[in-house]
Amino acid sequence: MRESLSAWSSAAGDLLLGARCAGCDVACWGLCAGCRQALDRRQPRLTRPTPCPQGFPLTVAAGNYDALLKRLVSAHKERQILSLTPALGRQLAAAVHLLMDSAPASTSPTAACLVPMPSAAAAVRSRGFDASWALAGRAARELRTRWGIDAVPARLLAQRHGVHDQAGLDAQARQANLAGGLRVVRGAPSGRSIILIDDVVTTGSSLAEAARTLRAAEVAIRGAATVAATVRSRPERSERNWEVPDDSC
Repeated sequence: MRESLSAWSSAAGDLLLGARCAGCDVACWGLCAGCRQALDRRQPRLTRPTPCPQGFPLTVAAGNYDALLKRLVSAHKERQILSLTPALGRQLAAAVHLLMDSAPASTSPTAACLVPMPSAAAAVRSRGFDASWALAGRAARELRTRWGIDAVPARLLAQRHGVHDQAGLDAQARQANLAGGLRVVRGAPSGRSIILIDDVVTTGSSLAEAARTLRAAEVAIRGAATVAATVRSRPERSERNWEVPDDSC
């Protein structure tokens, strides 16, 4: 009965509003049950790009940047499908939780500050939506309600003038584009794990530059968490045995 009602409501949504699942394009309201289940089955993991840029932080991705996540991340950022924020935010929160849980129990903070990678002001104005900030806010909410972690989002970083859109750039060009391209705009809150947030890690240049910028301002970071990663090059290890080096690479 429940399945038939779901199918009916999905068909009605498609008929009346043209509603389609951003993951698989079937008629439904928001994200279909199949795509939602596919997301929920993912397990966060440690990730590192190859080649790995100097200063790349310890990073956890919620899943591989496969066809499903590519469609969802693109729809969320480029098409401003806000109904995807909760689902992607849950994935991001799981990655943050694993990153925090990897520290020894005696030293693991119970509070987190989620610092999204800054978007260019022109891009935010063009889209009318800051996807990274939305994900950071949702992930913080999930961490508070699901795991009891006192998490807050904070805009600690901003782009300097002259930084171009990273889309279509190779690893070397991304590093050159971002070198010195970020600045710290406010102090980090004390007593919290500082965690960088991004939707996808590809070459790692963005996260490496963000980590370098914060370290230069004497802000210690726990690591980074992303919704997805394009490359898996490090074998699985017990997260309880992870170490947190000054430079992950």
